[in-house]
Amino acid sequence: MVRKSCYIGFSYFAGLFLCTIGWGRNNGVFALAAVCVALTAFVLLKKYRKHIAVCLVSFLTAVAVNTAYTHIFYDKLTALDGKTVTVKGEITDFSYTGSDTCRLTVKGTVGGVKGRLTFFAADLDYDYYDKVEAKVKVSRIKDSINFRSEQYNRPKGVFLQGSTAENIKITGSGNGFFRGIMHYRDKMFVLINDIIGSDEGGFASAMLCGDKSELSKQTKLTVYRSGIGHIFSVSGTHVVIISAMIGWLVSKLSSDKRVTFAVQTVAVWTFAVFAGLSVSVVRAAVMLTLVSAAPLFFRRPDPANTLFLCAVILLTLSPYAAADCSFLLSFTATFVIGTVCPKAAALVKGEGILYSLERQAVNAVTILLCTMPVQLMFFSEISLIAPLSNILLVPICTLALGLTVITAVTGGAAIIAYPVLTAVKYLLKLVLTLAELFSKLPYAYLPRGIRPLGVIMLVTCLIPAAVMFFRKSVKLGAFCTALMLVCWMAVYNFALAFGGTVKIVVMPKGNAMQAVLYNKTTGMAFDIGSKGKLNSGMENFLELYGINELKGAFISGEQYYTVTKYNEQITVQPDRFYINGEPDDDKQLPFLTGSKLDWNGVNVVALDEGYKITAEGCTVLLEKGSVTVNGSSVDTTKEEYPLVIDMKNSQIRRTDYGFAYGIGSW
Repeated sequence: MVRKSCYIGFSYFAGLFLCTIGWGRNNGVFALAAVCVALTAFVLLKKYRKHIAVCLVSFLTAVAVNTAYTHIFYDKLTALDGKTVTVKGEITDFSYTGSDTCRLTVKGTVGGVKGRLTFFAADLDYDYYDKVEAKVKVSRIKDSINFRSEQYNRPKGVFLQGSTAENIKITGSGNGFFRGIMHYRDKMFVLINDIIGSDEGGFASAMLCGDKSELSKQTKLTVYRSGIGHIFSVSGTHVVIISAMIGWLVSKLSSDKRVTFAVQTVAVWTFAVFAGLSVSVVRAAVMLTLVSAAPLFFRRPDPANTLFLCAVILLTLSPYAAADCSFLLSFTATFVIGTVCPKAAALVKGEGILYSLERQAVNAVTILLCTMPVQLMFFSEISLIAPLSNILLVPICTLALGLTVITAVTGGAAIIAYPVLTAVKYLLKLVLTLAELFSKLPYAYLPRGIRPLGVIMLVTCLIPAAVMFFRKSVKLGAFCTALMLVCWMAVYNFALAFGGTVKIVVMPKGNAMQAVLYNKTTGMAFDIGSKGKLNSGMENFLELYGINELKGAFISGEQYYTVTKYNEQITVQPDRFYINGEPDDDKQLPFLTGSKLDWNGVNVVALDEGYKITAEGCTVLLEKGSVTVNGSSVDTTKEEYPLVIDMKNSQIRRTDYGFAYGIGSW
């Protein structure tokens, strides 16, 4: 049986993935369905009985692992919701938040159950891996309109959040080696940003340390829209550069393969700690360790086998990670690069620069198409310019990363750091300039929320790759790719031209709310007592549906504070603000009670504590604590989900936090 690890690893992953996205409620159903499918295949496919048996056992093992993990950890931790418990463990991360308060992440036990918790505590001059003990009131992490926190944190094994600790004490020091690594990371982070500065410094430190805190929101959006946002994820590229540099240095001192392997392995895992042990870097470290160890055991490394063996190891340690965005993207991209791309590039025959560029183009498009299903699951926008930007910009980023690594390996010595990081600065300035140019090209990216664009993308994304492989023709694959992209753009434009109706999405928060009235790609925002607290949720909605212009924002109270929040936090800036008071600048206009505004057939009237909106024969009242559609009122004070109002049909429905799925309860 060839490639046993692939059959075992894929079946194991599939079982954990289904159980995780099913929230553990349907584990028995999945197990029974797997047995039925396996028995049917066992009878019909006699030549593959061994494969079927291996896959079934692996799948059922995954179901058992998920069930056990849910019972032992998830259920016990979430049962602590609302209780004050004792937290014991080591500080893995901390930051000063002001007013003599720190934000701590502690890994250890929470109420006697193994877990990880983030909470606030009085500043006691903490350090990495200090051992602490605290009394903290914990609550279960829940999704909100601003952020799908539970969906994000649960796959990472984080189920609870803490308030401010009632009392906390440092009980000892932890791992000094790991502490030294974290101190060195902080030193490099500061050094890079001091020498390079601006967004270029934030870009360089994000590539090396995985910390994007010094990047502006607009720059991050530009980089992701241009299709090279993956460069921020510390992963295989970083690990390979570190390993290659260390391997070259060791080979000059010793010819013993075992010495080289030992030193490289220590260096790679030290860097993994340096980068925060993220899913992608741990995956890369495990893979490189397995590949490097293969010759010592007289084995030939196989990318697919190594990858799936790595998946089994990581998912056994953290079963819920099977539904984690970082895990899925990292493993999908690695599988495509290691297994699919070589076969795709082999279809290009010839030598020279043009053929080399053609092979790179084939690889870039193959990666885009094969990772599309994962992107559609997690991202608001899909970059279509990604193949071009990856061919042109990733090599420059890789060079900049290599130079940054040289700075880190040499201890940040000024004689090396200043000239090297200055070169990095200009390389990344070029990258950011081109990324901004690419992101502004027509159809450089498409919002996946436009119906039925997401479904069309999902159904058609693998057709060009399949055609290229089965017909063994790059030209035919290129033609199908171009045809597919034209289809996507046609669907997008058709949806805008003929499917556009005036809609309002209402995001409630107790008595307050924020709303967006939109038609196609243009909209207007309303803030009724929210003071911009739901800006993140509103911006996610704008990105998801491709709303790139806000004609105005209506602010009902505390105008100075609210307008400041909008200016600082919203990428799509309103053309003007309509305020219930005296204007502070030319961008603000008074819109007092009784004032009226007509916007493309939509009439807006200011009420005492809200707004009356009339369009397409429908009248909507947005007021504190309620939404009224043609006289039918809905209490929003206890609503946790956004509400969508279709003005044409006078319908209102509740959606989930992803907006795009449109799962309405009424």
